[in-house]
Amino acid sequence: MADVFDFDQFKSKKEMKKVTKENIVYEIFLSTVTYIQRHSVVYYDNPLEYITTDTSLYELFKGDQTSFFAAFEALLQYWNLNIEVKEIISSEQEFAGFSTIGDVCMFIERRVEGSSP
Repeated sequence: MADVFDFDQFKSKKEMKKVTKENIVYEIFLSTVTYIQRHSVVYYDNPLEYITTDTSLYELFKGDQTSFFAAFEALLQYWNLNIEVKEIISSEQEFAGFSTIGDVCMFIERRVEGSSP
């Protein structure tokens, strides 16, 4: 049986690699903003001008848990992290554990190989 290929994810990853040039922290931020923007309730034409590491996830998702989980799962898939989201975040607690974009970035950074010295 053939594997399903996610062209959007491949395209995003290829574009991120081109921009980041081995700067993993910046790639983590860009990928987080990209996937948060893709699934959030609030939309910005140029999210990098408005979204920072201090931006509230609750505000971006307007409290929508389903959209938050979709974005988080997409990020885990992008970074090839085989983690069950429900094991990390309990229902009703997602915005307490991950209140800002920076919280998500730090979570990913701790789990991506080669990101720590």
